[in-house]
Amino acid sequence: MRTAGAIEAEVDEVEAWVKGILPRGGRGLRVLEVGCGPGVLAGRLLRAGVELTAIDVSEEQVAEARARGVPAVVSDFLAFEAEPFDALLFTRSLHHVSPLDTGLAKIRALLRPGGLVVADEFAHDEIDAVTAAWFWDVQAVLERCGALAPDVPRRHHGHGKHHRHDGPPPADPLERWQERHRHEPPLHGARTMISALGAALDLRAQERCAYLHRYLSDRVDPGEAGTGLFLQVRALERMRLEQRLLVPIGLRLVAAVR
Repeated sequence: MRTAGAIEAEVDEVEAWVKGILPRGGRGLRVLEVGCGPGVLAGRLLRAGVELTAIDVSEEQVAEARARGVPAVVSDFLAFEAEPFDALLFTRSLHHVSPLDTGLAKIRALLRPGGLVVADEFAHDEIDAVTAAWFWDVQAVLERCGALAPDVPRRHHGHGKHHRHDGPPPADPLERWQERHRHEPPLHGARTMISALGAALDLRAQERCAYLHRYLSDRVDPGEAGTGLFLQVRALERMRLEQRLLVPIGLRLVAAVR
């Protein structure tokens, strides 16, 4: 199964971060990936020697993961049962776990003593008007020249639903962003996730990083041109973050059972 080059580039970065967090790069560790999606990251971790169990609530996504050779399982995280793991990996899924206090109890039940929570997340609630405007402007230019497919909110099977707005999007960039992320049940914000992990576990690390480019990975051409475009937008976002002109909405969290 061919994967778009931009998605591979996106997963390259996440894979490197995850392996840097897990002892021995995860080799020989029992790890549960919550929200495995189409299984691109899961397949790489399995090939690297991680004893990975992958779950997702979407039958469609699990079928795609299985087509990649990942023995993924259709399951909601709160309903999943297994022997304790060495680590739980949340790949853009912790913000959906609701109610979150029930999710934290499940996390503790599924982790061995000293086990890790590794969450690749985003602080959608911390964006400002300038950062939102930059994102929408970049998107508009790329769509206009045909380099980017139209923006359609990603489906989250089994995680509730996005509220769709009829008619043109709001002119105000921040209002448009907030509308784009309006969801039922509401998505957890950064501080909510940080506070919850800190209260229930030993919060060991939190990192802010570039993230906006990741909205484009599945919308560019799957070949070299699309990959190059994706990498260029990522480089521009990182540069503006270093210049403190944009807000970093990428959020990476590491916590451990006390």
